[in-house]
Amino acid sequence: MLKIVLGSSLAPERTADPALSRVVTQGRGSLAFILGDTACRQRLLGNSIHWDRVLLAFEEDQPLGYVAFKHHLRGPFALRAQPFVEEFGRFQGWLRFAAFCLSEYREWRYSFLLYGLRVNKSARNQGVGSALVQACCAHAAQDGFKDVYLEVPLDNQRARDLYLHNGFRLLRKRWVPFPPVRSMHRRAEPAL
Repeated sequence: MLKIVLGSSLAPERTADPALSRVVTQGRGSLAFILGDTACRQRLLGNSIHWDRVLLAFEEDQPLGYVAFKHHLRGPFALRAQPFVEEFGRFQGWLRFAAFCLSEYREWRYSFLLYGLRVNKSARNQGVGSALVQACCAHAAQDGFKDVYLEVPLDNQRARDLYLHNGFRLLRKRWVPFPPVRSMHRRAEPAL
């Protein structure tokens, strides 16, 4: 039985488990040139997750995936320079931290942003992604938001199809080619 919960509703010892934070830090692969590989993203972001901005899908206590979101100037990760400096050194660390901050702040133009979605490979094509998208939109509506936005990489047709299937529509193309993403939108109420 699939269960979706807000990360902040979990017991503190559960959210302190590195295995669970690894589920959330696996995302942001499109920023690998800034954040490094999966292990590096875990070291940079694993201790700075805002669990009230993450919905997790579980089946029999096993995490299957997550959806993260941003609103009110707060996303799923606290922006801290120290982990970047420790990982990459002073110059490279500050440079990568600044680039990450720019990528994060660029997204604040959206009132409610579906920030990231990831489903474990073993759980794909079983409705988990759609359930997470619907839960995120319902959460937005519950918090009083009328619209949900997201950005999908241009080369990720699978994700774009998932979002289109769940009621999102493509917004007009941007005139700036970086980052190579396409914006999408839907109303926050559940899709018909």
